[in-house]
Amino acid sequence: MTGGDPYRRCGLAANPFAHGDVAAPADWVDRGLPPPPEPGGRRLVQVIGVKGAGKTGTLRRWHAGGAAPWRYVPRDARRLRPLPVAPLVYWDEADRAPAALRRWALRAAARRGATVVAGTHADLGAEAHRAGLAVDTLVLPPITAAELTAWAARRLAGAGPDWTLPASVAADVAARAGASWRTAGDLLHVWVAREVAARSSHTERRCDR
Repeated sequence: MTGGDPYRRCGLAANPFAHGDVAAPADWVDRGLPPPPEPGGRRLVQVIGVKGAGKTGTLRRWHAGGAAPWRYVPRDARRLRPLPVAPLVYWDEADRAPAALRRWALRAAARRGATVVAGTHADLGAEAHRAGLAVDTLVLPPITAAELTAWAARRLAGAGPDWTLPASVAADVAARAGASWRTAGDLLHVWVAREVAARSSHTERRCDR
């Protein structure tokens, strides 16, 4: 019995793009990611992208199953905590750390011959070079319509054949979202809501027919 819930009448438990971590393993879309960085490389491997581009997801993918230290740098006072240094270490949102702390940690990484993997909005290459580290940079690119279609299919799995992302919608959302999966999810949230409203408003096209 679906009652008055328009989403359930349309075969959905809820709007699949309303909530959820865009970096969750189940949402991963293979974009040809390089193999995980090796420890002891005396280098900074920085993953640069806009908010929601998948920096954290990329770092998690590399970090999965490993024992390397991980530090997430929040926006609050905890960003003042020293960054850890190890043969292989992950710093997520590294650009939020105060520059003085970051420079100290990069110099310590260079002295120890470590590999630092950083998710960042800003290019930290100049700081790393001055500290004595080589730099590898991965800039997360704009989302393609094909990647968006694959991602949406996972979110819509089990909703039935009526719920497939039209090519025109995928192309439009990909163009508007740029490199941000978060923005893409927000746009698809709106698309699903509009579809549900449209299907529910016409008795001749009832979703539970």
